Amino acid sequence: VSNSHLLLTKNQQQFQQSQQYHSKWHQQKQQVCSFSSKATITQEQPQPPTSLTMEMIFGVTSGTELMIRHGLGKQHLQKISSMDCSVDTIVPRWQKMMEVYLGSQLHILAGLGYPADDSGINIYNQQVQQLLGTIDPSKQEELRVAGRDLWRLVLSTTFSSVVSDDDLESQVEVSIVDARNIMHKVSQRMMSTEVLERVAKICGGVVVLDPNAPTGSEHLQKHTLVQEIMIKDVYLGGEPSLVNECGFGDGEKGYIRMQLAIAEHQNDPLVAQYVGGAMMKILEVAGLDQQSLQQAAANSAAGK
Repeated sequence: VSNSHLLLTKNQQQFQQSQQYHSKWHQQKQQVCSFSSKATITQEQPQPPTSLTMEMIFGVTSGTELMIRHGLGKQHLQKISSMDCSVDTIVPRWQKMMEVYLGSQLHILAGLGYPADDSGINIYNQQVQQLLGTIDPSKQEELRVAGRDLWRLVLSTTFSSVVSDDDLESQVEVSIVDARNIMHKVSQRMMSTEVLERVAKICGGVVVLDPNAPTGSEHLQKHTLVQEIMIKDVYLGGEPSLVNECGFGDGEKGYIRMQLAIAEHQNDPLVAQYVGGAMMKILEVAGLDQQSLQQAAANSAAGK
């Protein structure tokens, strides 16, 4: 899903938590297998497919949807939906949602031989893009709709306390032109001097005092702070707020309605370009761009 928050939430901590989510399921599976046969099974390093077909992608999407609609994924998302609802808790709920979503997808991908970590998802996504370049537009549209519907299911289940079934049924679809205009406004707001200065000030003050804190704690704190700024300053800040100006209403409900609508065009190259370019600038100001992360790693290795 190519939107500003997925660019932020797919960080290492959440992949690790998604792996933990996957590993619990895997341990249960091993326990069941231990009772099913006394035969010795040689453990070999699984190998992912070298390429994908339409059927395989639909299978991954359907399998993930099954877990989100009927399985453990649904149970975990419903727990998140029962948490305190306010603008201040959108980010932690969003992060937990992504852990469940990615963890559910990892279950399916691991069964196909992909590594059960971020590299597995990256390999799969690269292969999806390779296939998209070889199939006709009608097939591309089928895959787009399937991905959109899955993402909307994840969102609506997680935020069911603020988005009702009536809201979903009355959800207004936005055209590709409107989606591009909306995300252009988002990118302009992200690039505003006010927002960039706030990112620099807030993230510049992050200091990890605990010597026993896990490696990367500072970066994870900065990721969370950037997400908070995205919600409170970019989408919901100002009078009127950006989500209100774009016709989705105010507050958390307006924000989720906007995400549901933009999901229709989440893979549009221009939408991704708008948000991706602005996000790179914000990450740079926050000290989370690739060059800053590499420099921090080098300093750590040198004991600075």
